[in-house]
Amino acid sequence: MVTNYRRPSYRRFYFGKIKGKEGARLHTLLGLSWGEWASIVTIILFMAGMVSLLFKYIVFDPFQDDIKDLNKNFKTLNDNLREIRVSIAELDKRVDEHDRRLDRHHERIKDLHNKIWGK
Repeated sequence: MVTNYRRPSYRRFYFGKIKGKEGARLHTLLGLSWGEWASIVTIILFMAGMVSLLFKYIVFDPFQDDIKDLNKNFKTLNDNLREIRVSIAELDKRVDEHDRRLDRHHERIKDLHNKIWGK
């Protein structure tokens, strides 16, 4: 009995070494295996994380207190400006009242002057 049945080849899915090709690597990129690339990426990410922490705690941390003081000073300055605006509005009202009084006094003086000099 002769069968023409042929077993399917799974060689392209095999992740190990191919028979007859000792030392051959199937999955490489620029001459390095995927495991080596994973190690390199892990080391680079670890170093980037360390540099990030270094900047966060050593470089930027001393400025945090200064930034908080600056924000507090801006709030105080805004409060002072608000008080000045209110004060200016009150002073404008007082100046208007004094101007009206001055006009009335001027008219009374003019009337008295006309009565005295007879015009």
